[in-house]
Amino acid sequence: MMIKTKALLILLLWLLVVPGTLVSADSDTEAQSTITVPILLYHHISKEKNSDRYYVTPKHFEEQMGVLKKLGYQSITIKRMADVLSRGGTLPDRPVVITFDDGNLDVYENAYPIMEKLGFIGSVYIVSNRLKSEAFLQKKQLSEMIESGWEVGSHSFSHTDLVNNHAAIRQEVLQSRLDLEKALGIKVYTFAYPFGLLDWYVSRKVYEYGYKAGLGVGIGSEHSLGTMYNLSRREVYGDYDLEEFQALLPWLDPPHFAHPLKNIPR
Repeated sequence: MMIKTKALLILLLWLLVVPGTLVSADSDTEAQSTITVPILLYHHISKEKNSDRYYVTPKHFEEQMGVLKKLGYQSITIKRMADVLSRGGTLPDRPVVITFDDGNLDVYENAYPIMEKLGFIGSVYIVSNRLKSEAFLQKKQLSEMIESGWEVGSHSFSHTDLVNNHAAIRQEVLQSRLDLEKALGIKVYTFAYPFGLLDWYVSRKVYEYGYKAGLGVGIGSEHSLGTMYNLSRREVYGDYDLEEFQALLPWLDPPHFAHPLKNIPR
């Protein structure tokens, strides 16, 4: 009996301390099944000539979005993906999440019109102390994007390396969310780790401070409840050609539209 009681206590402690393993009381095992959703990561969509890997030209970006459209991809937000993972629901047959870190103004100027034309939405991650800074997205642009179906998440308060600055986590993670929610009049559900860096303590705090998901950087497109606070994103470099871009995608065959939605059971 003592052995069984000890094993149960260990299991309960594991569920309490690891954010990705927390499930609701009415969840069943199928709610934890793996789903395939490529999450693309961009920073700048700019006409500026720059060899920095974070700069993608509008021409290349439009070509990449055209590939997604031709292959039958449909865009969703991180929040929707997280909701389906945790509670079940429906996803498009070929879902994709298109994310932008740092909140650069050129996302609104160059990426947003292209995506609007193709019927895509995105998730943009804002450093909250830049909300009133030139060259960054501000309330006016963000409100328009939100109205079009975009998600706004937090990318921290000041873009600090949280792994090496645990003392700043409350300000960077919690206060950034509160500032964005107050400024934009919305709820902020997801967090993108600065520099894609996290450890157990950082991801735990992201969970504790009320976020539904945390985004890192990786090489995969498979996600589950166990990775909810370290979702893998595929970074799109500025010098990628279309072949290299397509290598980031899980589905390259001609699309079939017989079943445009797929159900992810609870």
